[in-house]
This record gives sequence, structure tokens and C-alpha cells, in this order.
Amino acid sequence: MATIYCEAEFNYATAAPAADGGRGAERATVTQPVRDGRASAGQLSIEANGFELMTHRSEVTDWRNETHLASVHSPEIDALARSVTGCDTVVVYPPIVRSPQSAAAVADYAPITFVHSDFSADYRPMTYEPHRPYREFIQPLLDRVGLTQDDLRTAQRMMMVQFWRNIGSTTPDYPLAVCDSRSVDPSRVLNFVVDNYGGRRIEFELTTWSAPPADQPDHWYTFPNMDIDEVIAFRTYDSKCVDEGRPLWTPHSAFRDPHVGDNIADRRESVEMRALCLWH
Repeated sequence: MATIYCEAEFNYATAAPAADGGRGAERATVTQPVRDGRASAGQLSIEANGFELMTHRSEVTDWRNETHLASVHSPEIDALARSVTGCDTVVVYPPIVRSPQSAAAVADYAPITFVHSDFSADYRPMTYEPHRPYREFIQPLLDRVGLTQDDLRTAQRMMMVQFWRNIGSTTPDYPLAVCDSRSVDPSRVLNFVVDNYGGRRIEFELTTWSAPPADQPDHWYTFPNMDIDEVIAFRTYDSKCVDEGRPLWTPHSAFRDPHVGDNIADRRESVEMRALCLWH
């Protein structure tokens, strides 16, 4: 029997939203149980469920400085991603810091309270097709590790792993919840294109879902009281899953934790690092 942490509201799409990152989409709000992932320690994995909690200590001294994160944390994430996946090469994406301060500067950096996964089955062709706007974003990242878009096209396998770390209060008001990909009916998928994100034109396809039937809730998990030495690792694309007809995504969303009050000190602060993992 799963240990229930709380009941919380999750926002699902009612139809394929407009190309604004889902910000203007009509939503269906559904209250569902959120399980305590710590009670299932050792039973949850990226391979089976799409996500897992792991310990990871870092040499970062300023979690809110993106320049510092890029120089110190990016190599750490490279090593962590290789350890987690066994891949040959890692392309680390720029860090995203979500906090009240970053959200005031860039609205996209507020906690996302909309059920989604960052990419769809379109992710792989998007990374190497020369006419796609995504090339302007990814090419400098490839240059840093000596890869070309053709290397992405010919790779045996491509996987995107996201690493989420709580850097603020251990009781944030909007923590992250991740969903067991096996509990979600693929027929509920609603994909749409996000034209702009973080103030730049990037154009990528996001995965969302319609709401689950009342008698078949999605299996949501959270990890209460996360500290600075813990990360949630979760899969948002895997070409192996595409080839095998398995879920390539991990639904996730911030949710309002009913156990947490309205103290300013408990405003959510987090760092997200994405690692594109390649097998040659």
C-alpha cells in the first residue's frame, strides 16, 4: 500500500493548447493523491518508472548564480549523467533557476503548475534537422563537446535526463511532483509546439495530457523535505523507448503543498539541469 503524502490539485489540458507554453491553455483541475516517494525508496527507477531520487553532493557555492552553475555544476552533471545512464557522451544544457527573483525577471521561470513533459517524440529530429529553429539553441552546446548535428542523427541512442534540485526551504510551497509513466494512458497525450521560452525563440514540442478518469488517477509522487544534497532525476526523452513503444516521457508538475503555509521563506527555489545523453 502506497503511503499518501497529501491530496493536491493538478492542471491538465482540455485540448491541444496554443503555442504559448500552455500559459493560455484551458485547463481541467483534478484533485489527486500524491504519494510519498521516500516510502518507496529503492523501488523507483528511471528505467521502470521514469524517475528516481538520488544523493548528489556538489562543489557549488552559489546556487543562484547561473554563471557559477555553468562553470562548476555543468561538469558535475556531465559525470552524474554518465553514471546514471552509462552513455558515451553528455551535452549539458544551461541551468534554469526558478525562484521569486528569477520569475520576476522572466515569467517562464516561475514554478510550472501544469502537467507536462518537456519534449515529445519529435525531440530527436528537432535536434539535428538543419532548418529547425532549435539549431540556434543547441549548436553552441554541441560545439563545446566537439559534436555536430550529424552525430545526433547517427547516434545509436539518445536520452534526455533532467536533474531537479531544491535549493531553498526544505518545505517549499510549490514542490515538484513526478508521475509514474506506466500509470498514464498514452491515448491521453496532447502535444503542442512552444514557440518561445525564457525570452528566446526556440520552438520545441511539449507533451501534455488530458485529465485521467475519476476512477483511474495518475500515480503522482513527491519527495518531502529535500535538501541541497538530493536530486530527482527523471527522463523526458529516450529514443530506445520510442523504438520499443514505451513511454518516453515523465509527466511532472509543481503543486501547492497543503502542509506548507504562506511564509515568504518557503517560496520555492530550485535548479534544473538537463543532460542530453548519447550512445555512439
